[in-house]
Amino acid sequence: MTSMTVKLSSEGQISIPNVVREQLGLKAGDELSFALEGNEIRLRVLKPKKLSDFYGILPATHPFPGKEAVRQSVAEDLAGKLLSES
Repeated sequence: MTSMTVKLSSEGQISIPNVVREQLGLKAGDELSFALEGNEIRLRVLKPKKLSDFYGILPATHPFPGKEAVRQSVAEDLAGKLLSES
């Protein structure tokens, strides 16, 4: 574990050392989470997940019929709802 010291500004801000930013891949606008644990702070990087990160997370219960079949099914369902409302 590497230890570094930074100073708190009068506005309550700190600068994250460049070496840490590079190692964690931090960029301007990234979100960080602070968790207070006794008299220590745990800092976590909150990176947004891409949809592709969730691929395969749930078991498939039936094979995917393809985009066109899904679009056709949605269109038929929507048309049925619109017709029943008339």
